[in-house]
Amino acid sequence: MDYVVTFSDVMAWVVACAIGVLGFFIKSWFNGLKKDMDSIRGQIAENDRKVNLRVEKLEDRTNAEIENIKNNLGEIRGEFATVFVQREDFFRSMNGVEDAIRVMDGKVDRILMNSSERKG
Repeated sequence: MDYVVTFSDVMAWVVACAIGVLGFFIKSWFNGLKKDMDSIRGQIAENDRKVNLRVEKLEDRTNAEIENIKNNLGEIRGEFATVFVQREDFFRSMNGVEDAIRVMDGKVDRILMNSSERKG
């Protein structure tokens, strides 16, 4: 009983080899993808760390600016009562000035009247 190699035997062997070669290439392709994914995950983690550092710096700078503004507002609020005059205070003081001018006007009128009587 001699074994005869037929076309179907050759084709089965070729298909089996092709499946093995395809499996090898697919496995190496997936391994490459896994390495690339690990590299990408590392880059993402590094970028995330850098972004967090930038955000923390911006938050620190913003908080410092807010504190500066609060201090400036506190200083202005402290000076407000002594530097700025309220409207009613202004009118009250101007009425006092007007009264003083009326008194002086009356005195000047009396002086002028007395001097005109002496000449005449």
